[in-house]
Amino acid sequence: MRTKYPRFAMERLFLLLYIPLALAMMLIMPVGGPPDELTHLGQEWLLSTGQIRTETTVFPANLQEILNTQVTGTQDAAALNGEIRGVRLSTETVTGGVNELTGIYPLAAYAPQSLTMFLTRLVTDRIDLLCYGARIGSMIMTGLLFWSAIRRSPAGKATLLAIACLPLTLQEAASASCDGITIAGICWITAELLRRISGQEERKTPALLRSAGMGAGAVLCKLLYFPVLLLGLIARAETAEEKKKKRNNNLIMAGTFLAAMAVWYILSVRSLSGRQGLTDGALTRLGQVAADPLILIGAQVRTLIHRAPGWTRQLFGVFGRLDVFSPWSLTVLLGLSFLGVALTDDGAGVLLKDRKQARRFRILMICAFLLCWELLSGALLVWWTAEGNPLIEGIQGRYFLPALFGLLLCLPECMKNNPARRKTIRMAALGVFIACSAATVILLGARL
Repeated sequence: MRTKYPRFAMERLFLLLYIPLALAMMLIMPVGGPPDELTHLGQEWLLSTGQIRTETTVFPANLQEILNTQVTGTQDAAALNGEIRGVRLSTETVTGGVNELTGIYPLAAYAPQSLTMFLTRLVTDRIDLLCYGARIGSMIMTGLLFWSAIRRSPAGKATLLAIACLPLTLQEAASASCDGITIAGICWITAELLRRISGQEERKTPALLRSAGMGAGAVLCKLLYFPVLLLGLIARAETAEEKKKKRNNNLIMAGTFLAAMAVWYILSVRSLSGRQGLTDGALTRLGQVAADPLILIGAQVRTLIHRAPGWTRQLFGVFGRLDVFSPWSLTVLLGLSFLGVALTDDGAGVLLKDRKQARRFRILMICAFLLCWELLSGALLVWWTAEGNPLIEGIQGRYFLPALFGLLLCLPECMKNNPARRKTIRMAALGVFIACSAATVILLGARL
């Protein structure tokens, strides 16, 4: 199936936009400004120094003090940035207990950041440069995954580019956390499954390797987003040979997923982080929800009513923990142009010509998104929400970005009978979106 875009055109445009925007975001954001960045930096320091499966952790004393700093807003992040500028790692070290940092991520999710931090440490011991070294690893891996997703996807290329260039996505990509990789990784998995659905022929060995990669990737990108793998259930299969190939690919994907999940639990949760899974409080809370599902449903409804407008604002105008907001006019224009790109891009109707298949695809994709929401809200209700709190705590707009691409593919087709006009409006909307995204990054830099 041929796409309507010239080969490599959209991914080339992505590189031209992503590299300068992500670099600018990385340089203007103070260390510790992005959500939980200091916690992620601590994990990456351990891995970059080979501290895996150890009963004690060793940090330079001044690095440990920095990582323990509480950053609650722009002022705190700016002050921390000033304190660490030019500071070198101390020779005095601090020995602590078992690592209880970010055990929710597999070790491999920190590999790019830890590798670039290690390489940076070979040439300098400045703390600020080590932090930026970790950020570079995240930026590179996120960019590679988005580039591959845009190049491979048979539909939604412009939508993928828009998601990748959202200011919030750029912030996650340019931070030392794993969240940028999570967003791009789930988009890549979705794109690969869309390619399978479109019926494009694949050589046997690469197709099997990609199926294994999708299974492992769903674990690396947080288990909350594994429902996207349900797309594998509707891969096109008409002949007996195609059905056998589809079954084998799905079995490999599922087997790799289960194996990766077991490795993640053993190494990341039990061995490296010292966490023992569910705490007694979480188990009690989980039992209450299992006995009365209305607890979860009621909390979800109340949370949607009170927090959904804020999540939308976070997607287009708020920068993580940085208490910096873009003007409402720019935020609204950014959101409208983003929606314009999604509504005029190639979605399910272009991917699947048969209306029945397209309808089935939309239903399955919406169900996958809803299942991601159930896992996200349920996990945060059990682990993060205090007893008696009517709202689910901890949910942020950025948590919806990984599953956003699949949901946008379900949008109705606009001007499907006038493809030339549709393409013109799409490119105009994309141009406005890019201008607004760049202006938002510039505005953030000016305010910081």
